[in-house]
Amino acid sequence: MGSVNVGLREQFVRDGFVLFRGVLEQEMVEGLRAWSDGVLGQQEEAHFEQNRTTGSMVLIDWAMAYEHAVLAELIAYPRVMAALGELGFAEPKFGHGRIISKPPQSPPLFWHEDGRFWDDPVSYTWQPIQCFLMYYLTDTDVRNGCLRVIPGSHRKRHALHDQAAPTHTDDLRTYADPGNVAFKRAEGEIDVPVEAGDLVMGYGRLFHASHANLSDERRTVLTMWYYPHFVDLPERTQATIYKLEGGNSVTETRPRGRIQRQLEPLRIAYAGSAEPIETQWSPGPALK
Repeated sequence: MGSVNVGLREQFVRDGFVLFRGVLEQEMVEGLRAWSDGVLGQQEEAHFEQNRTTGSMVLIDWAMAYEHAVLAELIAYPRVMAALGELGFAEPKFGHGRIISKPPQSPPLFWHEDGRFWDDPVSYTWQPIQCFLMYYLTDTDVRNGCLRVIPGSHRKRHALHDQAAPTHTDDLRTYADPGNVAFKRAEGEIDVPVEAGDLVMGYGRLFHASHANLSDERRTVLTMWYYPHFVDLPERTQATIYKLEGGNSVTETRPRGRIQRQLEPLRIAYAGSAEPIETQWSPGPALK
């Protein structure tokens, strides 16, 4: 692993996210765009109706990674591993991902944070249990639905912690109530416009949302969930992650090819007997 970028790591811990420019080469972006468009084309119309605010929520699992070389390449991409290394994460593990694609003229994504480990004491420290790695497959700005974040909300209580729904409810997904606080502007929010191929990495418990896509083109992001330094986590946290990710089980598809074999070090492994911690989507009073 290369040396840790101390300044970047401090920014990550303070703000809860960092932006790495030009991580994916153009050929890779085009390959991922073609692959994701193909997967989206196989979805039933009901899927998109149920996910108006996200656009889509197609699961990316290990079976899919072993089946599609371009996806396997993304998960173990050397520049991605180098970016994680800059933040001091030498042994990341991959859990799962989502194809989140907002169609033209679609509503904003609601404010939420994806922390589900709030009964775990680690969630109240600087150490990230889980991080999102987002790859937008087109340039983004306010008009076509760029990312919005609230810096510092991963470690400091924000009004939204007590106002917004802790999980993705049907009403939020379908945009049943546009006046819901989760769709309004929030104190401290900033926009994070990117270029295709950039990488946005953030704590899972960071509040984030996106603007409406008012353009005439699809805006797709691949959100990939990693456990950036699994080996440093307490044993009960490891047991919890292993349980939540289904033990990375793959039965119908086996690894094949050089690229797929590169995935093996990124699989989550736990063989201990620690009791998993129950999932908790809402932070406790320890978050000040």
